[in-house]
Amino acid sequence: MIASLLAPGECRVWWATPGDRTVETLSAVLSDPELERAARFRRDPDRRRFLTGAWLLRTAAATQLGVRPEDVVVDRSCSDCNRHHGKPYIRTSGRRLHVSVSHSGDRVAVAMTSVGALGVDVEAVPSTPVDDLARCALTPGELRAMDALPPMERNEAFARVWTRKEAALKATGHGLRISPDKLEVSRPEEAPRLLSWPLEIPPGNLRFVDLDPGEGYVAVVALIAGAQRVNVVESQVTGWQPAPFLTQPARSRVLRAV
Repeated sequence: MIASLLAPGECRVWWATPGDRTVETLSAVLSDPELERAARFRRDPDRRRFLTGAWLLRTAAATQLGVRPEDVVVDRSCSDCNRHHGKPYIRTSGRRLHVSVSHSGDRVAVAMTSVGALGVDVEAVPSTPVDDLARCALTPGELRAMDALPPMERNEAFARVWTRKEAALKATGHGLRISPDKLEVSRPEEAPRLLSWPLEIPPGNLRFVDLDPGEGYVAVVALIAGAQRVNVVESQVTGWQPAPFLTQPARSRVLRAV
């Protein structure tokens, strides 16, 4: 019998490294649309990140549902076209699973909960100037806050603000169809909060938890959880372990309504 992953009121985040498994191992459990999407990546590192995220998502969901990873129904339908690159949904007749996937560099994250919609985002801290990106993605107030920082701190500050915005838009399923400069979040040195956005969902219903992706990266998970208490647990999947749900939690904390 496969043990359940998720306790009531829990959000799990698993971290994996793209180079830990062969392409054949990762591909073995994926669907034809997932394999077709993987084949469209021109660069091998991009392909491996996608394959690792898709494999980890299926393996984690399979453990929760008590089925084989290849039998998990993952729907990535895009609402704007017929390609399979939308927000992933796990189709099941039982307990609702909300999931999100993100990858950057050598970090791949999968987040899962039954509490409510969520989004996870990880980004490598940029090594080159971010001024042009900041002008496109930040509000005037966020730009002023970033400009007030010493130059050596601005790249990480931008990455923190960006991950908050992208995680929030992943949670709703909009993604970057809503311009990130339409969202206002707290200053990068402050606890992450959503201050405003152009959606009817009250900003206070969406809450963030900063994650621990390792040096050179920043990451956050966003949950639309209302006032519900949520325990966020991170785990690292390493080596050739076939069952990531058996890894020991690396970090755990409680997310409460604010």
